[in-house]
Amino acid sequence: MLIAVPLTDKNFSDRVREAKDKGADLVELRVDQFSRTEVSYVTELLELAKDVGLGTILTVRIPSEGGREVSNRREIFEKVAPMSDYTDVELSERELLIFVRNTVERGGGKMIVSFHNFEMTPPNWVIREIIREGHRYGGIPKVAVKANSHEDVARLLCVGNQEKYEKILIAMGDLGKVSRIAGFIFGSVITYASLGESLAPGQLPLEEVVKLRELLYK
Repeated sequence: MLIAVPLTDKNFSDRVREAKDKGADLVELRVDQFSRTEVSYVTELLELAKDVGLGTILTVRIPSEGGREVSNRREIFEKVAPMSDYTDVELSERELLIFVRNTVERGGGKMIVSFHNFEMTPPNWVIREIIREGHRYGGIPKVAVKANSHEDVARLLCVGNQEKYEKILIAMGDLGKVSRIAGFIFGSVITYASLGESLAPGQLPLEEVVKLRELLYK
């Protein structure tokens, strides 16, 4: 299980080093939350993360799934994605998926195909189809949905476990916190932890996730 820390560009140099020192494996560059989005600036920060020794996830989240509008989003994917270990693009952005996949593959990285629902956990057949569709596009399916009960958490993990390839399974909110650690048992390959301010509901602090991974999986 890899631990990723989502970061904005605020105090990026200090925070990315702190993430490394505290045991993170990856940093997610939330470009949609950056103060500047020029390709040269995003590239500079991505290279800084790599120089520190962290893997990278390039994310430019769209407004409908919790992000902000970024006018040069396609250019960022075209020019920065080949340098990143992972690039996240939403399943709903179907017109971009093939373009991003080809761009990512050119650099030898992997694409994450993400789906978010901040209100509920869909029925099992919907979860299954979301995962399968993300896989068909050639990416690692990421399903992040709001858990309104412990049953929601169990359904997400059990349905996800039936698909025997890499995926990322996250039940958001307080009831879903257990998924951020238990997901590994069900085939989830990346979990997201906070470093100070959380960028998603239910994220656990990085220090706690590192300790729990050590306790449960090593």
